[in-house]
Amino acid sequence: MLNRLHTNKPAKAALVLASAILILTACGQTNDADGANASGGNNASANAGGQAANETAAAGNDAAGNAGGNAADASASADSADALYAKAKEEGKLIVYSTSGRANDAAETFMKQYPEIKVEVSKVKSDEILDKVTKEQDAGQFNPDVIITKEVSGAVEEEMVKPGRYLKYLPADIAPMVDEPYRTQAEAYANYVEFRTIFYNAKHYAEVPVKNWWDLTTPEFKGKVYTADPLSSPAFMDLFTTMVVNSDDMAAAYKEKFGKDIELHGTENAGYEYIQELFDNGLIVLKGSDDVLDAIGKADRDAVGLAVSGDVSKNEENGWTIQPIYDIKPKTSVPDSGYFFLANKAPHEAAAKLFVRWMMGETDGKGAGLDPFNQVGSWVPRSDVQTKNDIPYESLNLWAFDGEALYNTAPKVRDFWIKQK
Repeated sequence: MLNRLHTNKPAKAALVLASAILILTACGQTNDADGANASGGNNASANAGGQAANETAAAGNDAAGNAGGNAADASASADSADALYAKAKEEGKLIVYSTSGRANDAAETFMKQYPEIKVEVSKVKSDEILDKVTKEQDAGQFNPDVIITKEVSGAVEEEMVKPGRYLKYLPADIAPMVDEPYRTQAEAYANYVEFRTIFYNAKHYAEVPVKNWWDLTTPEFKGKVYTADPLSSPAFMDLFTTMVVNSDDMAAAYKEKFGKDIELHGTENAGYEYIQELFDNGLIVLKGSDDVLDAIGKADRDAVGLAVSGDVSKNEENGWTIQPIYDIKPKTSVPDSGYFFLANKAPHEAAAKLFVRWMMGETDGKGAGLDPFNQVGSWVPRSDVQTKNDIPYESLNLWAFDGEALYNTAPKVRDFWIKQK
């Protein structure tokens, strides 16, 4: 079970306050013969009683606050690395389902730090994890302990988090350093945040060639725009769906680019119109992000492509000369977050929590488990962790991720996309 903080009610204060009220009522029932003396006595009694009640209530509130603070301290202590390790050593092998190979790197350092715990990481795509865990849990099989996943057009939140299949876990001692929305507003903590954006060949272009998404619909880029296929990548579909959801922003960017209001050609809004005009301008759809960057980055080419921000770190190993664009109007992109969850009924709960702490870099954000996630093109949403990027996460020009809107809109955008091909 996840640790929750409970606030103790000041029951004793309430009882004393009630007693004080009864005493005051009794003092008010006097004989007329004693009226003058009773009046002065009642005032003194009321003042004394009220003061006693207030003091007792304050003491009760202080006690409740102290109890709540003690509970929080106890919770943090129970989830400390030492306490979790003591329990984890008795649990057995930790099972992780992850979309990211970075989990393997974190597991290696984790097992060196905690040699009595073995970690087994299975690398699976986000939508496949969703299906796999659903089928397993419906069959009464609770196999994984930790889930590391990207969103699937809001399906992770709607189908896994809300029904309680995936559980949010954020250690109390680390939470104050976590940036919003990942501390209290998002579906879970995300240890790394990427996004889909436009890349260009730095060998060909001396400066950023695209400043507005509508630039890609102009004759200058006819037949020179590549993208990974959104039909096989939910994160790419999320980008285009977000444009549809935020069609007013896309319409405003069109007017800024062309100096006139957008004219729709049989489409529902500016987001759909943008997709249609991309295809009309010769959009080239490839299988994946690496394919796009191979196409634009291995020679001196004037083509541009949509790819994952984190892929900029692969320049040297792949022989690319590509650079991402981090400021595009109306918004650069939508966050693609690498969420950490505990699986419902995790068989090795203490080990799972310990591993999550490790990947988060522990309380000070300096633990080795964070290193694989803190990379160029990825952002760690912790205020105490220095990014390796030139631009801080807070300065990125991104749309907010709206899982519910994406969940409801993505199927329609998907159908629209298919019709364009």
